[in-house]
Amino acid sequence: MAKELKPDFSCQTNDKHNSVVDAPCKKACKVIYRFIFRSSLSMPYAVAVDGKVLAAFKDRPKRTDSQIPLVVEAGQCVELYLNSDAHPAYRKNPVYKVTVGEEDVEVVITEVAGKQTGSDTPALCQSKKDAATGRTVQQMAAKLTGDIWMKVSHKYAPSEVDALLPPKTSAEVAAAVKSIYSGLGTPTLKIQLPAAGSQPARGLSIEFIDSSNPKENITSYALLKDGLPRVHPAGYAALFSAALEHGIATLQVTSCWRPMLGSIAHRAGLGLDVGYVGATPMNRQELRLGKRMDTSNVSEKEVALFKELEAAILADKTADAELIAAKRAASAPGLTAEQKQQAQERLGATKRNKDQTSRARANASNAWDKEREANEPAKVKLFRASLLQCSCVFQLFDPWLMDANTKDEMAPEPNMQRPQPPGKKGPSNEELHAHHLHVTVYEPKILHG
Repeated sequence: MAKELKPDFSCQTNDKHNSVVDAPCKKACKVIYRFIFRSSLSMPYAVAVDGKVLAAFKDRPKRTDSQIPLVVEAGQCVELYLNSDAHPAYRKNPVYKVTVGEEDVEVVITEVAGKQTGSDTPALCQSKKDAATGRTVQQMAAKLTGDIWMKVSHKYAPSEVDALLPPKTSAEVAAAVKSIYSGLGTPTLKIQLPAAGSQPARGLSIEFIDSSNPKENITSYALLKDGLPRVHPAGYAALFSAALEHGIATLQVTSCWRPMLGSIAHRAGLGLDVGYVGATPMNRQELRLGKRMDTSNVSEKEVALFKELEAAILADKTADAELIAAKRAASAPGLTAEQKQQAQERLGATKRNKDQTSRARANASNAWDKEREANEPAKVKLFRASLLQCSCVFQLFDPWLMDANTKDEMAPEPNMQRPQPPGKKGPSNEELHAHHLHVTVYEPKILHG
């Protein structure tokens, strides 16, 4: 549970010696904001009381997946800055403002789909006595709609671009990125680099594909005016620079800012998806779907080797369980000498079996790795390598590799398109990225602090 946040309460002082004055004391009230999201989500937020952001949020927002508990004085006003609008330099559109009376306040904010109109001001539902504390609670409700998501998603201006680009971004890429925030006339952007040194002249054409999510959940939305400018400029610069560096002539960007689908990265304008790198579709669903999704990125040999790997993994996990059981049996109290001997023999056999399954698993993994890498286009590898080295990229997920934190020392892991564990709903992160490349921009003032 999130820790209760408290503003700095003011206190009347008396500096007259041997005198007494009345010092009125305002009642402290609890305020709690509860969020009901349509799917699991971690929302950046900052809190303001009487128009002043609390000190705890001076440098960066905090994150919540369910609730924000506060203690304020009766009569004070509380409001929230959410999503990318919680960045210390933005904070232009406070939402869910409540003026606290003499009672505690509970505000339930429910995310709702569809083109919903209405205010972000909470409405009073009922007053209810808390059985545990005996205090009266003013219960209020509000919606989190697509329109409100757009309101709390920072729309970047051309004047902000230069300061947000990665180091060494070329003048041509910087100008192209800036044109996105000035307002593109069409969903296609072209960049030309002149010849320089040993590098020939290069050109890049970017096609932006709109997604249905914002169109279905915002009452007035247009990709060029409302969608593209809500993405952090560094994301575009990273993609464009990586493509130009390796002579990739075309990119298809399939999802930019969107309010009510997927991770907070896209909702906060820090996520970009790529459907095509040059002529290569970023799709390897054939690995599990077989001929139902046939691409040149997956060979029949790889599909067969992958099945062998999955069988080897299953056998190795079974051997793990058998070894644990054998160790437990060998150390059980009260065994006779004969039982001890039998348990030790079984333990030795399970250890030998575990050694065999571990070797078989490693061999199967190496064989799959080799065949997978053999079918990955060279320019896709180079494109990814540039993105992974970019200071502004925090995450990279694609049909071949997954890297949840490019800032750590861990190498990217192969995307095996493994499903969710039992009991969890929806596609896994690996399944979601079996058919596109995703980058998350590193922005510590929004998500990564």
